[in-house]
Amino acid sequence: AGIDLVHVPYKGAGGALTDLIGGHVQAMISALQTVAPHVQSGKLRMLAVMSGERSPAFPEVPTAKEQGWPELEVETWYGLFAPAGTPMEVVNRLNRDINSLLTDPQIKDLLSKQGMAAAGGTPERFGALVKQELARWTRVVDAAGIKAD
Repeated sequence: AGIDLVHVPYKGAGGALTDLIGGHVQAMISALQTVAPHVQSGKLRMLAVMSGERSPAFPEVPTAKEQGWPELEVETWYGLFAPAGTPMEVVNRLNRDINSLLTDPQIKDLLSKQGMAAAGGTPERFGALVKQELARWTRVVDAAGIKAD
């Protein structure tokens, strides 16, 4: 892109978002649902989404891949975790109830307005996703030489 970027560490998205809106920093990478209300109000302009496809909530915003950065494909996801050793009947009941909630039209609409899509599944599929993501980000951290302070 021909630009120089400086990483400004924040303890969370709140401070970074406040500084972005206040004009103290020029850009931020954030989860869509964090910035969506500010984009919708006109306080922020979204330059790209890093998902594989354009967001249904912001179809006019191109993906990073469309702009020539295919390696910047990152999906934000949320999951429900339980302590190790939680009985499978409890895990299965929670899974069934969460999957049921995710089909509720009001829940789907609420998530959609925030640029999110409901995607239920099985505990096994979620476990595989977590392992896949851990392996991916371990490679990124190792390749970049990132160390925890």
